[in-house]
Amino acid sequence: MFCKSMFDKHSYSRYLLLYKYLSAYEKSYRLDSNNILSNLNRIMTRNLALTKVSENHSDLSNNIIKCWKWNVNKILNVQENKKYAILILNCRITQKKDIIKRFWNEASLRITVDGGTSHWDKFLNHLSHDEQKSMKCPDLVTGDFDSISEEMLQKYKDKHCKIISTPDQDFTDFTKAIIELNNYCEENKVQMDYAVVMAQNSGRLDQILGNIQTLHLIKENRLLHPQTRVYMLSDDSISWLLHPGDHIIEIPLASRNGNAWCSLIPVGEPCISVTTSGLKWNLDNQKLNFGGLISTSNTFDGSDQVKVKCSHTLLWSMEIPTLM
Repeated sequence: MFCKSMFDKHSYSRYLLLYKYLSAYEKSYRLDSNNILSNLNRIMTRNLALTKVSENHSDLSNNIIKCWKWNVNKILNVQENKKYAILILNCRITQKKDIIKRFWNEASLRITVDGGTSHWDKFLNHLSHDEQKSMKCPDLVTGDFDSISEEMLQKYKDKHCKIISTPDQDFTDFTKAIIELNNYCEENKVQMDYAVVMAQNSGRLDQILGNIQTLHLIKENRLLHPQTRVYMLSDDSISWLLHPGDHIIEIPLASRNGNAWCSLIPVGEPCISVTTSGLKWNLDNQKLNFGGLISTSNTFDGSDQVKVKCSHTLLWSMEIPTLM
């Protein structure tokens, strides 16, 4: 097997997580242990190469600041011919149908996750016959399938979708779907520029926190290529993690002119220093932490950009009125 001294802290935690994940398949499907080790060796070879790359993009602890640029308009309008995946979690699809149709059909990979398959099917049923015919089938249907009927699962088997059962209860279906997305990328030698995740930000608080946990796992355990960005879409908002460093966020016209809300949340650990511009209530080298100050129900000052400089990871969320 492998021991802790072989890897840096990120690699070691990632291999433990993935070994546990793959071991669940061995128990459920009696896979050969050599199969698990073969998968791990493939992951290890790739990740050791990524470690060398990531040394050039260290966080603030190494006094190297990386500047991230985020253009929400280009994401929502599917511009620049980017390769991306779309994942539909177990949530209602409430956005404008034309936005969803474009996101779905132009994606390089389409994944429905457990009960998300049923919600996708309901979305299709509200389209016209011609619109339904124009929609591509899911490439992957993943999950432990406790939130989908056998009839619905069979329906998508009959459509020749690849069905991947992910039974391990130590991980959420979202986390396991991300692992399967990474497996797909490695097997097909393709790198996604980003992934759009249709999720829910109201209702069950535990599921909302579980989704945020997955965003952190992606970063901490390198579940995807480090240059693959992950965005969560929910109703009329978009959220993603801001890693330590400098960030320039292009703000859509409808958001900056319509008193749309935005927030900076220090989920997981305090953010010792945050400085912003472009917000109605800016921060000036201030600490964000639960039990202290957090920035919720903020809004924009009319500028076309928001700039954020942060010492630790933050969850950025913003309202996009044109989504619904």
